[in-house]
Amino acid sequence: FNFDTSLTPYGGDLELINHLSIELALPRPHPMTENAMVTHAARLISGSNGAIMEILPEFEYFRDIVFHFKHAVSGATSTPDVEDGYIWLPTDATLHWSVKSISDENKTLQYHVTAFRGHLQEFVDPVAAVQKDKTQQNAFA
Repeated sequence: FNFDTSLTPYGGDLELINHLSIELALPRPHPMTENAMVTHAARLISGSNGAIMEILPEFEYFRDIVFHFKHAVSGATSTPDVEDGYIWLPTDATLHWSVKSISDENKTLQYHVTAFRGHLQEFVDPVAAVQKDKTQQNAFA
């Protein structure tokens, strides 16, 4: 899962969903354009299309574990500010997944993940991640 670099599925996410769709006999988009695969993968990974979750319920747990781990090492806060004395419960950490269009003009779907009283679970800024990749590539050049 590429949650730490993009909230839109790409690369390995698309390959994973394509292979799972073949292995589990799930319908795949036709024609299989990149945009159709991104939409298909976003809906399957988020659970808005529950086909994978129905057949492989452990997929949901694996997705959430990976998301929580990548969020934890990102340095971003996962909880909103709350009043003094508020006690978080384990159920507050449950991730709620949906998909939304990036914008009115760009209909590409991206994950919308909330937890802790509906707090949006945001990751490292994708622009910063791209700049970090460029810096690492230059260091090896």
